[in-house]
Amino acid sequence: MTAIEDLSELLINLPGYALLTDNMKTTALATALVPDAAEVWPGQPGYVDTFDVYWAAISLLGFLQAQPFVKQSSSEGTSVSVDAPSWSGLAVYYRSMSRIAQATLRGPLGVIKIPDTPHVYRTDMSGRNDGNDNVDTDLG
Repeated sequence: MTAIEDLSELLINLPGYALLTDNMKTTALATALVPDAAEVWPGQPGYVDTFDVYWAAISLLGFLQAQPFVKQSSSEGTSVSVDAPSWSGLAVYYRSMSRIAQATLRGPLGVIKIPDTPHVYRTDMSGRNDGNDNVDTDLG
């Protein structure tokens, strides 16, 4: 299965799913790139597209929550009962799709480049573990 099919499979039974476009799903997947099986990070040479479809689904839930939901209707008197849209859900969706929000809140994973400047001292941390593969940075 492709990533977009996996994402659709997660969301298909939710109310409002039919309103989601392929473009919305593709955009959500683009925000859910994770390191590939070879531990190559997104944007690095040799990276193979690898997605966290659950993260992508979370970014679309706000849109789905924001949709009005018909909970009751009747043919006599043409009566319809509708739940109001969730404004907080809509805000979550907009935030997840905002380029500004993405730039300031990058999500759970990201590479932070540390420049080589005079006040940065590189330290080899190999051999500084406690026997359980835990590195103690306070060792002198």
